[in-house]
Amino acid sequence: MLFRLRRFIVPLMFLSFLLSGCGAIEKTTPPTTALTQTDKGSLLQVHYIDVGQADCILVIAPNGQTLLIDGGNGDDGPEVVRYLKAQGVKELTAIIATHPHEDHIGGLDTVLRSFPPKQVYMPNATSTTRTFEDFITAVNASGAKKFRAKAEVKLDVPGLVGVFLAPISEQYEELNNYSAVLKISFGKMSFLFTGDAESVSEVEMLKNGQVIEATVLKVGHHGSTSSTTSAFIKAVSPKFAVITVGVDNDYGHPTQEILNKLENSRVQVYRTDHEGTIVATSDGEKVTFMTSKLSATDKPLKPVPALAGDSVMISSIDLSAEVVTLLNRSDTVVNLTGWKLVSEVGNQIFSFPSGTTLPGGGILKVVSGTNAHAGTDVLVWTDSNIWNNQGDPGALINAEGQIVSQK
Repeated sequence: MLFRLRRFIVPLMFLSFLLSGCGAIEKTTPPTTALTQTDKGSLLQVHYIDVGQADCILVIAPNGQTLLIDGGNGDDGPEVVRYLKAQGVKELTAIIATHPHEDHIGGLDTVLRSFPPKQVYMPNATSTTRTFEDFITAVNASGAKKFRAKAEVKLDVPGLVGVFLAPISEQYEELNNYSAVLKISFGKMSFLFTGDAESVSEVEMLKNGQVIEATVLKVGHHGSTSSTTSAFIKAVSPKFAVITVGVDNDYGHPTQEILNKLENSRVQVYRTDHEGTIVATSDGEKVTFMTSKLSATDKPLKPVPALAGDSVMISSIDLSAEVVTLLNRSDTVVNLTGWKLVSEVGNQIFSFPSGTTLPGGGILKVVSGTNAHAGTDVLVWTDSNIWNNQGDPGALINAEGQIVSQK
């Protein structure tokens, strides 16, 4: 599922005005600082920091303990430091260096000098690069306690329940497969961080009998076809996925093959090349998302609506054919009475007829234009053209006035 940041700014002003008579859009507070005293003990935050074609993830536990997974490229170090300070981070409890590639550990030496951590986790993998040497020098200078990241090792960070699922073997031909894969559980929610683990590591995790199911999946290797096999997606069974990837990168990441796999598995996808920094917040019962193109700076994130977590999502919008396809990701029937579908560019609204339902696992199409026709699993909007072929974001709004899906 693809997103464009602009739909979260100007169009939302229209939606807020439009919905004033039928319930307000759910308001969220931008996570621009560390958790407040009131929030501590109740909320977990995961910041997928936009560092281009690289990885850097900040986890803030309910008790204020902090974990940094990777640090981007070498040039990203200062921006990562600024971002951490903007979140109110005073010290890092732990750092995980998933594997020795520059786009994962390049900025960590700068971070280590600014925030000497108590612990550093890394796999038993080395590199002859200057980047790796600088990282090791910074780790040793920090005085941090060093732990080997491997399967079944538990994360020793107060306030976080985490266990490493990989690496499992002692040696790999490809450095990516040494990636430290971590699963963090929080109430009914869970987050899986995969680094650049490829299919070899994924197969090992599946065979090892570990529980790898997670609510939110950090897609492996920036959406490359080397990772995220169909079997792995099925076992993880995520509701949401985050792809850390650079705008117009030279690798073609994420590949359409991976995007298709995720969409076919009913996974809602967020991408740092489209959304910028992505912040997931969970109370243990649900997870909501905020995004912004302001990446790794000391400026506040611009708020966007937290998706309400409903099971129904916009699967696709065919602008030329004037067909919107909705998908119910759950196993239960959803009543769409009072729901609305909005064409944001045209400022046009479709209200679902009273009694409209969508069965579990089912699809429903809303059609418009001269080719609009009724039929099985089809609702007719109008015989006029609704969608702008040059680009037209759509929003799905539930009966409470909350945006539950955008595309």
